[in-house]
Amino acid sequence: MASQPGTAGDGTETDHMTWLRLAFKEWRRRPVRTGVTAAGVAIAVAALFSLLAFLRGYGQGVRREVERLGAHVLVAPKGCPYDAASLALHGASWPCYLKMRFLDEIRVAPGIAAVAPVFMSALHTSAGHQTVYVGVDTNLLLLKKTWMIDGAFPLQRDELLVGAAVARRLGWRVGERVSLPGLATNTATVRGLLRPTHGADDEFIFLRLADAQRLFRHPDEMTHVLIRLHDPNQMDRVVMQLRGCDAGMYLSVIPLAHLLRSIQTLVNSTRVLLACVALVAWLAAGAGVSNTLLMAVAERAREIGVMRALGAARGDIFRLLWVETLQVCLAGGVAGVLLAFAGAHTVETWLRTHLPFAPSDALVQWHWGLAAACLGCAVALGSAAGFVPAWRAAQLSPREAMRSPENVL
Repeated sequence: MASQPGTAGDGTETDHMTWLRLAFKEWRRRPVRTGVTAAGVAIAVAALFSLLAFLRGYGQGVRREVERLGAHVLVAPKGCPYDAASLALHGASWPCYLKMRFLDEIRVAPGIAAVAPVFMSALHTSAGHQTVYVGVDTNLLLLKKTWMIDGAFPLQRDELLVGAAVARRLGWRVGERVSLPGLATNTATVRGLLRPTHGADDEFIFLRLADAQRLFRHPDEMTHVLIRLHDPNQMDRVVMQLRGCDAGMYLSVIPLAHLLRSIQTLVNSTRVLLACVALVAWLAAGAGVSNTLLMAVAERAREIGVMRALGAARGDIFRLLWVETLQVCLAGGVAGVLLAFAGAHTVETWLRTHLPFAPSDALVQWHWGLAAACLGCAVALGSAAGFVPAWRAAQLSPREAMRSPENVL
């Protein structure tokens, strides 16, 4: 070898480039094997990145959903609390209803700052859109303190407050008389437009509670009640009082903070399973990298022996194999991050069909910090998996390597 990279040893840029070129030769020599090894690393990195991005996105999404709702306690008809929370947050037609008379017993419970009765129903229009109507009264404004309204809140019969996404899709403006989607024989006046909340409220049409009960033929009924407390630390006491009142047998009293913790506990148990899957993928990738490098050492034993005979030190041989390993793992890491990014939508769609509660925000959130962490793990994987093959190559005797290359391992 004319360049004798092993004897350069002066730390110059030319010396480093020589070693990099030597390391890249393995890609050209065994492109399929090296590509398959990098693909294994890519799969492991994609699995890890998707897991971390999901845990980040899901936790933040659930917290934002509860914050946007503005309530501490949700009162709904008897049933599954996860279903009730999902209906209240995302909008749908409710299967059961509560009597308005229950409000009197709810309001007298100590510690309650605001009680907002709600009637919610959803209709599908001929265009395929779901239109969610939400009947409310002014008490809702005590919960939705972050709302910003262009116009005014509906106070008179047949007045509407329209979510930003609905107004944009239908082209509605304040003061306009419009036909109600799905209720074509009924019209109303747009009294106000809700500025974007970046949540489900943007997709809702709000009207007076009495108007919603009349339009959907459920007089003196509501779908759920939103409750805000003076002191959230007193939630357990308030919930016990509500469950113990006369109407308690008809009510499902759901403390949203407890529900949030329950959901997170459920996700944590799922996280263990996902972590095991990711760990298996990493172990398989590490084994693949180590096996590939051992095969490369066996095939190139005579070449390594020649390099040693020409003056290459053990550290030079170790560095050569080490750089080759890091190249494979870094290439696989970058490919894995890109794969996870490209498949994020598919992963999110699958997760939404299998989770008991899914926030409206993105479940899989891209973040540069996560990408850097995954690439760091790929480098660590390469360092660990490539140590034994690189060390074994560095220990080869030039004489044995050239005389019996098939027996070096």
